Amino acid sequence: MKKYIWRTRKLVRQTKDALTIYFDVGQHKIHYLPGQYLNIKLTIRSEIIIRPYSFCSVPSDPYPAITVKRVEGGVVSNYIVDNASIIEYWAIEGPFGNFVLDSHVIDQQPIVLLAGGSGISPLFAMLRSAYTKTSIPILFYSNKTPEDTIFFNELTDLEEARELQTYYSFTAPEYVPQKNNQLGGRFSVPILQSLIKKFVPTLKAHFYICGPMALMELYQNVLKNLRIPEKNIHFEHFHPAPQNAALQQTGDTIKDVLVRYYDQVCHNDKIVTFECTSLISVKPGESLLDALRGNNIKVSSTCNNGTCGSCWAVRTEGEVHMLRHDALTPLDLNSGVVLLCQSYPINDKVSVTLQ
Repeated sequence: MKKYIWRTRKLVRQTKDALTIYFDVGQHKIHYLPGQYLNIKLTIRSEIIIRPYSFCSVPSDPYPAITVKRVEGGVVSNYIVDNASIIEYWAIEGPFGNFVLDSHVIDQQPIVLLAGGSGISPLFAMLRSAYTKTSIPILFYSNKTPEDTIFFNELTDLEEARELQTYYSFTAPEYVPQKNNQLGGRFSVPILQSLIKKFVPTLKAHFYICGPMALMELYQNVLKNLRIPEKNIHFEHFHPAPQNAALQQTGDTIKDVLVRYYDQVCHNDKIVTFECTSLISVKPGESLLDALRGNNIKVSSTCNNGTCGSCWAVRTEGEVHMLRHDALTPLDLNSGVVLLCQSYPINDKVSVTLQ
């Protein structure tokens, strides 16, 4: 992962609550894949906060872009929507994520995208990168109304060019469907099963899901009922994994973990950095991050659900169980990188080095 400082190139209002930000990267170009995301670090009311946002652009675009939607209680998203016009510089980290199109899948299998709300962002990048496919991608997309639908005009253009097939669910009670590919009301299990059977040319297709948690669970239940193989179902979400799953893997005993880290002190008006080694005890069901904080060891972290990637460290010995590792690439995993908020020691031989 790398850190960048980008400038605002332009802003495009998608809906009354959603805004696309195009970044001028200058000489600091980023290499990413459609479906991946970046982290934005902002200081809001004197607090440093990091949040992940998926690229809605594709690597061939001159300016990387994300789309941010206002959400109830969304501290960072709402701040960005309200203040993006006065933010000149952006602190960026990334790219992150394994929610990407497999080139083998693009060439040989149909692609079905299932979205809701701002979950369209990574899927929009995916479908734009799949234009050479022999079979047309299919999109199922739920929103309140067409006016609330992010990229509605762009999706319509792709459909008219016969580069995309869409089916919409518009949930506003007052909305009356205008076209055959629109449903008035929410998607349901029977409706989605019927639509998928009708429109998907083969159940060997690969399905990519992103959106609100309840809608994602609905989509996954539909695919499970249709007996779609798990290897053909891909999803992205920014919600915590249940921590009680850690106890099933790590047992109910206290584990000792050796931690190497760096600390700083002010000495004679100079900042001095020195290396520390501590042996800490990790309680059953306690993450490495919580244990480190309990021992007053400073660790950068924001999301606590494995998506921002801030609390990474290198495991040099022993075994840990990671509930989620969305922010890590296969190369990271092979190099022993772990996310402390998602990592639970399996044995007493664990050693980690903080960067």
